[in-house]
Amino acid sequence: MIERQKKILQLLDTSGERLHRLLGRLTRREDMVGDLLQELFIRLWNSKAFDKAEDPFAYAYRTAINLAFEWRRKQKAMCQISHENCPAPKDNPSALGKMIQAEELEQVLDAASKLTDLARDVVVMHYIEQDSYEEIGRRLGKKPQYIRALCAKAMAELREMLAKEKRYFSGNKNSAMMS
Repeated sequence: MIERQKKILQLLDTSGERLHRLLGRLTRREDMVGDLLQELFIRLWNSKAFDKAEDPFAYAYRTAINLAFEWRRKQKAMCQISHENCPAPKDNPSALGKMIQAEELEQVLDAASKLTDLARDVVVMHYIEQDSYEEIGRRLGKKPQYIRALCAKAMAELREMLAKEKRYFSGNKNSAMMS
């Protein structure tokens, strides 16, 4: 128990800021990051697999990604049940381009939640956290070439999902205009 506590405290000291930043980027809700970070460390504390992890940071990083996407799924489900629980758009006098970019990022993150866990993790590590294929491969115990191929395949899947979604919405818009 003491060994796990030391391991978690060391992880918090060395990587807490990076994990905090990752959760912020994936949830896009700075007000939730503290709660999610706390949940992350509770999960690590209760995890026997964390004790056996060769790379505690890699284990915590993947757990944080899973936690953020779980949170996103719950938020989306709550919004579908009751629009009152949906976060209101922030009153930000930013340009239209920034609004469009933020909406597109939300669509990409929602689509990424439909990828396999490994593909989603690789996409997050490479495109959001800007980690190299070599770094990702080291953390996941895979060859960089495999990570590069997996990332390319995941991006192709994301493009396909987003294109289908775009066709769906533009089809609904056109049919609504005709009636």
